[in-house]
Amino acid sequence: MNAETKKCANCQSEFIIEPDDFSYYQKIGVLPPKMCPPCRAQRRLAFRNERSFYKRPCDKCKKEVVSMYSPNKPDTVWCHDCWFADDWDPKDYGLNYDSEKPFFEQFKKLWEVIPKVSLIHIRNINSEYLNISADSKDCYMIIESSSNENCVHCYWIQVCKDLVDVSFSHQTQLSYESDDCYNCYKLFYSKGCHDSRESYFMLDCKNCSNCIGCVNLRSKQYHIFNQPFSKEEYENFLKSAHLDTHSGVQKLREEFEKFMAMQPRKFAENVNATNSTGNYIKNAKNCRRCFHAYEAEDCAYSVHVWRDAKDCMDCDTSGRQSELIYNSTNTGLVGSNCICCSLCWGNNFLTYCLYCYDSNNCFGSVGLRKQKYCILNKQYEEKEYHELKNKIINDMKAAGEYGDYYPPALSAFGYNEACVQDQFPLTKEEALQQGFKWEDSPRGTFGKETIQWKNIPDSINEINNLDIPKQIFACALCAKNYLIIQREMEFYKQLQIPLPRLCPDCRHERRFKARGPNRLWHRKCECMKLTDDNKLTTNNKYQNTATHSHGENPCPNEFETSYAPDRSEIVYCESCYNSEVL
Repeated sequence: MNAETKKCANCQSEFIIEPDDFSYYQKIGVLPPKMCPPCRAQRRLAFRNERSFYKRPCDKCKKEVVSMYSPNKPDTVWCHDCWFADDWDPKDYGLNYDSEKPFFEQFKKLWEVIPKVSLIHIRNINSEYLNISADSKDCYMIIESSSNENCVHCYWIQVCKDLVDVSFSHQTQLSYESDDCYNCYKLFYSKGCHDSRESYFMLDCKNCSNCIGCVNLRSKQYHIFNQPFSKEEYENFLKSAHLDTHSGVQKLREEFEKFMAMQPRKFAENVNATNSTGNYIKNAKNCRRCFHAYEAEDCAYSVHVWRDAKDCMDCDTSGRQSELIYNSTNTGLVGSNCICCSLCWGNNFLTYCLYCYDSNNCFGSVGLRKQKYCILNKQYEEKEYHELKNKIINDMKAAGEYGDYYPPALSAFGYNEACVQDQFPLTKEEALQQGFKWEDSPRGTFGKETIQWKNIPDSINEINNLDIPKQIFACALCAKNYLIIQREMEFYKQLQIPLPRLCPDCRHERRFKARGPNRLWHRKCECMKLTDDNKLTTNNKYQNTATHSHGENPCPNEFETSYAPDRSEIVYCESCYNSEVL
C-alpha cells in the first residue's frame, strides 16, 4: 500500500498517511483518520484534566474533597473511596443500543449520568491529592506517575524517591526542580541528565558529579561552567554561590541561562533510539514521531509510551507492558487491544471505554471494574456481545467515524483546565469557536496570603519561627495562593534549598516550556560557518573544539527537530554534536 496525502478535516493542513499506518489501521480494524496527528492529539488532550483541582462535596458521602471536576459542573462526582467501593454497580446505568441513533449520542447519555471519580489513583499508600497515578507511597500532589515514594509536586515520574518539583524522570532520588533525569541523585535545577549526582544547573550531562552550570559534559567531576577545578576550588565556589538563598539561586540561574545560550544543542534528546523520530526517546526501537518514550517499540504519533509499550499509535500515556493501544489516553498498565479509551488500566479488548479497570471485551462503557462482555454498561452473553459489537462497528463505519476520538462536546472539562492548553493554547473565544468548552471557575488554594515575601528571610537557614506549613503564600508571578506542606519544608531544610516563590503550577509550567513542544520541524545542522582563521563556528556564538566529519565544508545533515526555525538555540546534528561532547 502506498502513502497517501490527506487534508485535515479540522485545520485543513496536509498530512501523510504512511504505508505502515495503513497496515496498522487494517490490523485493528479502524478507518484511517480524517485529522492530522496534531489535531488528533488536541482532541484527545481536551478530555484530560491533570492539574486543575477544585474543592467540592462528594455527591455520595457529602464529605468535602479535592476534585478535577469544578463544583458548578452538572456531573455526579464521588470521592475516591465512594467511587471504588463495592456498594454500587456501574451496570445499573446500562443502556440498550439503538441502531437508529448515532453511537456517540447514546454514549453521551451514559457518560452524563454515571458517577465520576474526583481524582483517579489506585494502590497508593498514605498519599494525598494524586491524580492519574498508581503504586506510590507517602506522596503529595504527584500527577501521571507510578511506583514512587515520598515525592511532592511532581509530574510524570517513575520509580523515584524523595523528589520535589521534578518531572519526566526515572529512578532518580533526592532531587529538586529538574526534568528529564534518569538514574540521578541529588540533582538541582537540571535537565536532560543521566547517571549523574550532586550537581546544580546542568543540561544534557551524563555520568557527571559535583558540577555546577555545565552543558554537554560526559564523565566529568568538579567542573564549573564546563571548566575543570580542584575539589577545594569547587567547594569554595559552591559556598560562595549561597545556594541556600533565593538571591543566590536567581543569580546563578541567570548566569547559567546565558551560558546555555552559547552552547550547541543536539537536535533531539534521543539516546539509543534505533530507527526512531521525535524527542526525549531512550532505549526505544521503531518509534515514529514519539515524544517522551522509553523502553518502547513500534509506536507512532504518541506521547509517554514507556516501560515495554509496543504497537501503540496515537496515544497519550501508555505503558507498563501495554500493547496495541490506539487513539487513547492513559490506557495501559498491562493492557492490550484497546481502541479510543481513556483512563482504562489493566484491560484487554476494550473499545470506546472510559474509567474502566481490569475488564475485558467491553464496548462503549464507563466505570466498569472486573467485568466482561458489556456494551453501554449492559451485560451480555459472549456470543450476543460479539454480534452486537460487530453491528455497532459496522454502523460507525457507515457513518465514517469508527476510530475517531470522542467529539469535543463529550469532554467534561473546559479547554483551559485540560492539559491540552499546554500544547495547543487557545483563547476562550477560539476554543468555543472550535467546539470545545471553557471553565471560568476559580481553582487552587483559597484564602488570602498570610505572609509576604518581603518578610521572609532570603536564606532557608534563617527561617526559624515562621511556622511555614501554616502560612498561605502568593505566587510572585501569577499571584495565586499556595501552601508549603510540612514534608516539603523538611526537604528544603535538609538540602539547603530556599523557599520557592512561585506556585507549583508556575514551577511546573517553567519546566514544561523548557522541554519544547511535541512537534517536529525539518531543519539543517547549524554547524556551517567558517571564521577568518578557517575554524568552524555557528551563529557567531559557539566555536567548535574538534574536527567534524564534514571538514571545512558546511554540514550537509538535515533532521526533524522540536526546535522551531525561529528559536535561538544552536542546533547540531547528532554527528556534529557528538564531535563536541564526546
